[in-house]
Amino acid sequence: MNTSRMISVALLALVLTTSLQAQIINGRFVTSFYTWEKFDTVGSSKTNLRAFQAAQVSVAQGDLSFHTYVLGAMNGVNSLGDLGFVRVYTMYARWANIGRAVDVNVGRQAVYAGAGSGTIDGILARARIYKDQFTVVGYWGSSVRPEYTGVQKNWHDNSMFGGQIVTTALQGGRLGVSYMNRRAERDPYWTTRARDTSFAAVPYYVAPNSEAEQLISGDASYTLTKMFMVYGRYDYDLYSVQTSRGQVGGRVSLTQALSLTADYTYRKPRILYNSIFSAFIANAVSEIEAGVEYSFAPLVRGFARFGNVTYTDETSQRWTVGVNTGYGSLSYSGSNGYAGELTSVNLQAAYPVLNNKLVPNAGVSYASYRLSVDDSRQNALSVVFGAIVRPVQSFSFDVQGQWLANRVYKQDMRLQAKLSYWFSERL
Repeated sequence: MNTSRMISVALLALVLTTSLQAQIINGRFVTSFYTWEKFDTVGSSKTNLRAFQAAQVSVAQGDLSFHTYVLGAMNGVNSLGDLGFVRVYTMYARWANIGRAVDVNVGRQAVYAGAGSGTIDGILARARIYKDQFTVVGYWGSSVRPEYTGVQKNWHDNSMFGGQIVTTALQGGRLGVSYMNRRAERDPYWTTRARDTSFAAVPYYVAPNSEAEQLISGDASYTLTKMFMVYGRYDYDLYSVQTSRGQVGGRVSLTQALSLTADYTYRKPRILYNSIFSAFIANAVSEIEAGVEYSFAPLVRGFARFGNVTYTDETSQRWTVGVNTGYGSLSYSGSNGYAGELTSVNLQAAYPVLNNKLVPNAGVSYASYRLSVDDSRQNALSVVFGAIVRPVQSFSFDVQGQWLANRVYKQDMRLQAKLSYWFSERL
């Protein structure tokens, strides 16, 4: 099934089940341009321009709706060797509130269900039961190629299915259990291999097995008023028979102004089953971070965080201290140890004027770093400046320039402009 057929099926399903109620159309169109200078050889550069067009539209009529998000890009000045691309990120029909309890989506859609995350071409159903205290989600479909173009033909080797059960029966609490099974077919290819002990090279056709992963996951959170919150998550890899991820964290508000946070995370690299990378040893990484936040005023909040990362035989530390306000932020960050040495200062600011119709913004970032104690220290400087112009509620114009200097670019200037238009109509 190609993209055009997928669109036709989704639209036909919507039309055949449409009632005589009024239609509501919501959408957003974004046109943007990005230009930069590219050096092909020393002292020789070309100015490149790329244009993007995004369209996000939804049509609803009663409990039936159709949703789509499409992005296209085209190269302009001094083409980079390709004409551009068109990507269909979402395109699905929804029948909501079936029996006052079930929602069903059919088409290309994003899945966020515990262990299951990604994009599928298929079906997703969500049911709310027992006074909405339990939510059951199930999905099945083909995996979507990284180019977000047509639908996969071989669903057996390019599938993703699973589900999740979430309950909020405990006041202030949330508990979820999920399962995900995903397969992704790898493209076959021709190569040369030694035929026998004579080592004569002959053409050889390689058809790799489809990569796969199968996870189960559980997550929980509990909030006691606004003073205490704790959460946790555990993922288990059924193919590798090992823990994939473990996480626990919490937040305690000692006063209305002072809060403490703590997080611990254990991660194993998620390597697909049957992947060539599964033949190599993959070691886990654990991180622990503690932080403090203090509100000096309603719009001024200071924070400090310190973290330690443990590898197999090495460690690395990182820290961040800063302040956030309603009009900008200032932070100082650093790290050392196995991950290298880095210190950076970041300043961001934006201030609305003319009754929020004009919002100038600017920022500067400076970093000094080196990958090891034997390397020389490098510096990088970046400056951004721009503005958002919104003469009416449904239209805005954004422009931003960026100037940077580092070991790769002595001086580099980039510019991005964006036009956005929102609309909502009842027919």
